[in-house]
Amino acid sequence: MRTGPSAALVRAAVIGCAAVGLAVLVGRPVLILAGLPLLAWALVALARRLARGEEHGVAAPHARTTRRTIEEGGTAAVTLTTAPGVLTAATIPMRAHALFGPRHGSAAGDGSLRLRVTAQRWGRIRIGPMHVLVTDSLGAFRSQQQLPALDIQVMPSSTVLDAPVEVPTPIGVSGVHLSRRRGDGTALSEVREFRPGDRLHRINWRVTNRTGKLHTNATFTEQDTEVLIVTDTISDISPAPWSSDEAPTSLDMTIRATSAVARHYLTAGDRVSLFDIGHLIGPVRAGTGPRQLRVLTDALARAGRQDGRTRTARRLRTVRPGTLTVVCTPLLHAEAIGQIGVLVAHGADVIVVDTLPPSIGDVSVLRGKAMRIDSKISDRFWPEAWALRRLLRETTVRELREAGVPVTAWDGPSSLAPVLLSLSAARSAPRMRRS
Repeated sequence: MRTGPSAALVRAAVIGCAAVGLAVLVGRPVLILAGLPLLAWALVALARRLARGEEHGVAAPHARTTRRTIEEGGTAAVTLTTAPGVLTAATIPMRAHALFGPRHGSAAGDGSLRLRVTAQRWGRIRIGPMHVLVTDSLGAFRSQQQLPALDIQVMPSSTVLDAPVEVPTPIGVSGVHLSRRRGDGTALSEVREFRPGDRLHRINWRVTNRTGKLHTNATFTEQDTEVLIVTDTISDISPAPWSSDEAPTSLDMTIRATSAVARHYLTAGDRVSLFDIGHLIGPVRAGTGPRQLRVLTDALARAGRQDGRTRTARRLRTVRPGTLTVVCTPLLHAEAIGQIGVLVAHGADVIVVDTLPPSIGDVSVLRGKAMRIDSKISDRFWPEAWALRRLLRETTVRELREAGVPVTAWDGPSSLAPVLLSLSAARSAPRMRRS
């Protein structure tokens, strides 16, 4: 990185030489005292540059991050290094939903400097482009360069879902969920007489000795299931203007609910897949284990959230009957509501997680007078309009519940617990035989 003379060096050289020349021309040696210190400073700076071998330039600045992936609320450091003894200053543009340390995104150091970035929301944070200014210790030679931006992926917060791991309809061949079908397992179903084909190690010798007939233990089979998470990212609904700065948007609630549900069932050993109606995240094939959790969280973190536009909806055409399907949606778009009907028609066990911010349509703020937003009177009737829209949405919620689809608002890790318990109870309840 080549450095050039700074404005201070040019002024010192020009004024020093002019003072010496003027003193010689007019014959007044006292003028030399005015320009000699400046000229001496310029000569010292030039000699120091030659002695350090910096006439061809200094080491180019290099920026790197300590962590490329962090969680919400996590902190990553950006380190910028040049050469020892070179004063370095860097400035980074401020980004939304990110805190910088120092707070204004500017720092300086001798040969290296360090900035901290704390993520407040999930998604991608672009650090940069970074404007770097390097100069020697005397400020005589300087250069500036713009480094390309660095990307940091922010994972959704890893909340643990406070819900049972039971599923309504286990559809696998091995797993942790108890099936109603008898087969190989550990849960005792009944003690019955021995039949040809039964395994010898399951013989119940206590009952056999008491009855005089060979009896064996019958068990329920243990199965896994496939969990499909459907996300509605067609649009991002911001909270009401009077909400706090930390209030989540509908996209925030959707991503956090998706991450919690995926972590919950992958920990239980189930297969989890993802389909995005708005195609902001992209589909993720079914998989199990920690690797699938990393794939899902990476897909969620790569989603962009800066455009703010409405995206084209896509529909999932087929689903395996009995699949536990969790639909995370604010229930505002006809395409998302129609997708729920398609899933129910294909025989899936559907749960709808309502991700509309609670401040939207809140009628408690309506007091019969114009609202003040940021100390200004708003001439728009946003609270009244959203209140009417929420009333219309209640019709959709009621129709879904009447069709047997539970709808629960996302309110943290304990949101799905009562719904899953009611689904499991409904599946295991005895059915009335129709004549």
